[in-house]
Amino acid sequence: MPTKLQLNPPCLECKHAWKPSGITYNGTALKVIHGKTPIRLLDIRYNIWLDSTAQRRYVMDEITELACFLCRNRDLSIENSLRLIECTLAPLLAFSGPVMIIWPEKEFKRLTAAFVRCNKEAWQMSPNTSTALFTFPKDRGGLPVKMPRAIICSATWGHLTRCCQFDDGTRQLAKITYKDALEKYGCLDMDDLQFEAEFLTWDQASQNSFTFACHLTSTIGIRVNWDPFNPDWIASAANADLAQVMINTQHPIHIKLKNEQKLATVVEAKEEGKLVKMRTDNGDTFVRLTSMQST
Repeated sequence: MPTKLQLNPPCLECKHAWKPSGITYNGTALKVIHGKTPIRLLDIRYNIWLDSTAQRRYVMDEITELACFLCRNRDLSIENSLRLIECTLAPLLAFSGPVMIIWPEKEFKRLTAAFVRCNKEAWQMSPNTSTALFTFPKDRGGLPVKMPRAIICSATWGHLTRCCQFDDGTRQLAKITYKDALEKYGCLDMDDLQFEAEFLTWDQASQNSFTFACHLTSTIGIRVNWDPFNPDWIASAANADLAQVMINTQHPIHIKLKNEQKLATVVEAKEEGKLVKMRTDNGDTFVRLTSMQST
């Protein structure tokens, strides 16, 4: 049995390969961390390998901590305890849930169980109380509690709405994602996609944002009637068409000019609507670039 480990010498390509060095700023060396080390950016714990384990663990720890707090503080009324859950856990889950953090199905079940346990403490119930009180709808005897699936569903649709709202790069990426979802499952519109998403598993649906949103609505039992890329929407119109409409109607719009909010109207369009000449109420004229602006 060998007692020493002998490593082969590196090949010439690896020996002379470029190796990254540290980065300095004003003579100060910046801290270098491993790519798999989670970092906190915009209050979301992530790494460059797209691993969100740290953020999911953080959410579970927060739910557990709140459940322990409610268990130790029985002097709080049920109304105040429920208000505490609504103001802490729901925003925490909605903020990071639909955009960057994808919950695997097994972990989401544990998240739901922890959420139910926290609500049991808020209602001052025994841990052995049936979870049907929280999972059943209100018309079937359930309590009016918003579960994680409903929270993520609302946040996901809100995120998609914001992505499709303006004529920018985010809308273009959303359009590609939406087109991929329709082509993959042979659907014509959002209604067809919601019907097909009902038969997908959690992990299958989470591969696409639109498919995941449709899967959530289908499992909850609701339908969303929405055509995000209708050619008649303002965001789908060309800059030249919008500029001509503003010239014809002379409708004033709020703009920021010299750090002041003013009302102005469009008087002339140039370069196919990429540039517009505007006039304020005081008669001052200026040129504004419309390309990459929110329509």
